[in-house]
Amino acid sequence: MPDITEDQVVATARELGKDEFTRGDLAEKLGVDKPELSKPFRQARRAGRLDKVRDDEEGTGHFRLTDK
Repeated sequence: MPDITEDQVVATARELGKDEFTRGDLAEKLGVDKPELSKPFRQARRAGRLDKVRDDEEGTGHFRLTDK
């Protein structure tokens, strides 16, 4: 599997069509394990393209796209 990029993470989040999503949602859609998303996901957050919305009762982070 080729390395996942920040742009792929953001594009996949858009394709999900949800207000909120988890890293697991993205990994499933991309067909990779969550650890493979660590670096590009972090890059997207640092660039301000993703925001954390909340943690659910299991401690799973939920995120949303920003307008950037």
